[in-house]
Order: sequence, then C-alpha cells, then structure tokens
Amino acid sequence: MKKLSFIIAMAFLMMGVVACDIIEEPYKKENNGGGGNSGGETPDQVVKHVLLEDYTGVRCVNCPAAGQLALEIQERYDHKVVVLSVHAGDLATFPPFNLKTPEGDEWWNFFSFQQNPIGTINRKMVNGGYAFDSPSWEEAVAEAIQEEATVDMSAEVTYNDANRELKVDVASKFLAEMPDTYSLTVCIMEDSIVGTQVTPEGNISDYVHRHVFRTTMNGAWGEELNQAAVAPEEEFAKSYTATLNEAYNADQCYIIAYVANAGTKEVLQVIEKKIK
Repeated sequence: MKKLSFIIAMAFLMMGVVACDIIEEPYKKENNGGGGNSGGETPDQVVKHVLLEDYTGVRCVNCPAAGQLALEIQERYDHKVVVLSVHAGDLATFPPFNLKTPEGDEWWNFFSFQQNPIGTINRKMVNGGYAFDSPSWEEAVAEAIQEEATVDMSAEVTYNDANRELKVDVASKFLAEMPDTYSLTVCIMEDSIVGTQVTPEGNISDYVHRHVFRTTMNGAWGEELNQAAVAPEEEFAKSYTATLNEAYNADQCYIIAYVANAGTKEVLQVIEKKIK
C-alpha cells in the first residue's frame, strides 16, 4: 500500500513539472519590419532599430574593413541594425565602375564629410557633427539600440517581374507626442554587387560590395509627414511607385525606409524589407 501511495504521489509530482514547462504567450517575435511593430516582442512593445550608414569608396583601401565591421554589427544584433553603404567622396569611383549617386553626393556634402570610410549612426549629431569613424561604430550602435522607440513602422512591397514595377506602402505611427516636423525617406538598396575594389593587398576585380545604396523613391530628404506637432498614436500612410532600374538585380534589392526629424536629420526608426 505504501508503495502504491508513493507511485501515485510521484505521478502527481511529474504532472506538475510538465505543467511548469508550458509557456504561455506572448512569445518573442521578430518580423523584420514587414507587418508592423518594427520587430517588437509584443504588440505593445516596439523595438528601436538603428540605421548605420557607411560612406565608402571603391578606391578606399580602408573601406573593406569598415564594411566587414558593419556587417558583423548587423549580424550581432540580429538585423535590428540596418546597414546602408553610400558610395560618395573623391574615392568613390574606379572608372568605368561607378556606384556614386546624386543623393549620396548630397548627403556627403550636407554632412561635410572629408574622408572614407566614415559613418553615421541614426544620423545623430555628436559634438557638432554627424561623423563617426569606424572604430566608434560598435559603441555608438550599442547606445542607440537601447533608446526607447518613438515611432512604429511597417511596409508592404509589391514587385512585378514582367514590367519591373515596384510599389511600396509605408505606415508610420508615432508613439508619443512629438513637437517637430518629421520626414519619411524610402531608399532602394542592392546587396552583393560584384565589381572593383582597392584593398591593402591590391586591386580586386570581383569584390562583393554589400548593402549598396542605389536611389531613393522620394528624394534625398524624403517627404515631410506633418506640419504641426504629432499626437500620440497618430499614423501616416504613404505609397510610392517606380520602375526598377534595369541595372539593378531585383533578386538582391531591398527597401529601406526611415522616419527622421526633418530639421536635425536624426533617424527615429528604420525598417528593411526585401523586394522579392
């Protein structure tokens, strides 16, 4: 009888252990900017994503190391860091290979950059300037990603292979009262472009250029979303269409969209989504 009682008691104990292993929602979720919540863990939690711009050049011998560092930072944070490599400056071309863009030149001049590689972290000003040299990227990203998100973003992308028509719908919701004017910029990025790069070991003709900024769909500084203060939960929906350039590999193209302070240029939130 004692043996039977012991077996029954142990059975109830094991049922309790199993019950403790059942995990109720919410589970941790990551949507990479596709359907809202900017990759938040729950519907009420919005994760701050960070834009790391790498201003690079194909004749810059130190730029490959900076590009590799940007990639490592992105992978470390599970793509909560969005990387955009902007070819600009005197070292940006190796004729006939040219990845420069009008918008990239405009940003380079506005930020008063003088050399490659150089970067921005959410285009935030520090000590009166926007420039972060590559050794400071890791620390700056670590600080930025801890900030509380003030904007939630989502994007839907439609692409037609037959006519290369691209349509992008972006929703931006402000999570708190915000006093300034804000803008939305939608960029096209192409990854893994093969071409020339000067390295410390010499010229490489088949170098793989990552996260290459190609163009914007709504201008270098985007489109202003508001004229007066933004109220909590206020949402803005914008749509853009374009014909994807024949020179771009659609299979390797992404949309990068970000909301920024129109005056200071600081990026508040950014999302990335593959075109196909």
